[in-house]
Amino acid sequence: MAVSPQPPRNAFVARVRKIYNPVGFTHGYNFILWFVFGGALLGFSLARLQYLDFYGTYCNPDRSQQSGALPGECFYFLRPFYSAAVILHLACILPAAMLTVLQFVPAIRHKLLIFHRINGYIILLLSLAGAVGGLMLARRTAGGAVDAQASIGVLGVAFVLALTAAYYNIKRMRIDLHRAWMLRAWAWAGSIITMRIILIILAIVLPTTDAYYSSQPCEKVAWQMNNPELVQAAYPECADYFNSTAGPQQQEQQQLHVSVLAAFRGARNSAQVMSAFDLSFGSAMWLALAIHAFGVELYLALTRSEAARLRKVSLERRGKKASSGPSTP
Repeated sequence: MAVSPQPPRNAFVARVRKIYNPVGFTHGYNFILWFVFGGALLGFSLARLQYLDFYGTYCNPDRSQQSGALPGECFYFLRPFYSAAVILHLACILPAAMLTVLQFVPAIRHKLLIFHRINGYIILLLSLAGAVGGLMLARRTAGGAVDAQASIGVLGVAFVLALTAAYYNIKRMRIDLHRAWMLRAWAWAGSIITMRIILIILAIVLPTTDAYYSSQPCEKVAWQMNNPELVQAAYPECADYFNSTAGPQQQEQQQLHVSVLAAFRGARNSAQVMSAFDLSFGSAMWLALAIHAFGVELYLALTRSEAARLRKVSLERRGKKASSGPSTP
């Protein structure tokens, strides 16, 4: 059992150590960070396991039921390509995130090394598959605006590259760099949680600062509002969509669009709420990613002593491996 080398400063610290020492933490702040951020990642993932029921909970074709997707997203996600991408993403990234919480428990790394390694390989494979599913969705997430696509693309590629760097360094017995890249990978991935908080705030605040509009396909607006009469009354420009005798493929090619006001509180219809989320998503994603990128680098800078310790351990293990290898004739 790991125990802090420093004597407890008071009775409270002595009692708290009885909680975090058994799981391998020697410093209270490390345990608090793991508990808060690991708990958030675990709770977020557990709460979204229900969305594995894609057609029942996440994108119920009955639009009177609440959906796990953003307003209007299921207009695209119910199509075979995107539904497969959603299921792939959720079925892989959610268990990967839950298993990752265990990887940062010191007691498991020290006493159950085989489990730590096997669990790491499982997480790596699940994460890569989940990232592929997420990148497949970028074109249509929150309407598929360019800023939204770019933010998802950067996050997905950065996540994969960080995991690759972590794998490369652990194979070279650079434990310090492995730790740094794993922390970066999951800190960046965790920005998706912060993004949702920022997204709701932006969707509420943005319409109060000015009148913002987004261009939306009439077909998508009609699907979201699910009432042709209300759609034609609110958006007369879409009348031609309902009166068109063209087939679905021709209509999709023509893509009649309408300018939809972004609104949240006091929205006159669900299309305005959809517009508010679509306009806010890209900014929310970029801001959340910047916050998490800065936060993890700050943590790494403040824990250089741990990196130095792991660097020393890495050198010792590489030395033992070299000395135990076959001698050169």
